[in-house]
Amino acid sequence: MKRSLPIAVLLIASLAAHAHHGVSRYDMRVIATLEGVVERFGWQSPHTSLTLAVQRGGNTEIWEIEGAPPGWMAGQGWSPDSLAAGETVTMTYHPVRQQPARAGILMEVARADGEVLKVNRPARLGGP
Repeated sequence: MKRSLPIAVLLIASLAAHAHHGVSRYDMRVIATLEGVVERFGWQSPHTSLTLAVQRGGNTEIWEIEGAPPGWMAGQGWSPDSLAAGETVTMTYHPVRQQPARAGILMEVARADGEVLKVNRPARLGGP
């Protein structure tokens, strides 16, 4: 039994490290903006997520946007109820490097009432 415990600990640690991939897949030098309707705001570890329906040329595009971890978002004033399905928002994000993907990493969300919810990522993650 003693031998299996360290193996289990290593397995769990490697899964956690894999899940927390950092920002390398995003172009942190590029800032883009989209307006759309919130389909879903997920408040789960390791990262929050935003699914946004964007109208372009008569078609609906579904965008999957990664947010920061829930603990970080809470420290910035976010909560699981910050965004509601059906709400129209303008989102600022860093796009993924490999295009044409409908994905990015969240910087901020402006709500219709003028409130702006910011992510304020640590400077070590890059970006402007």
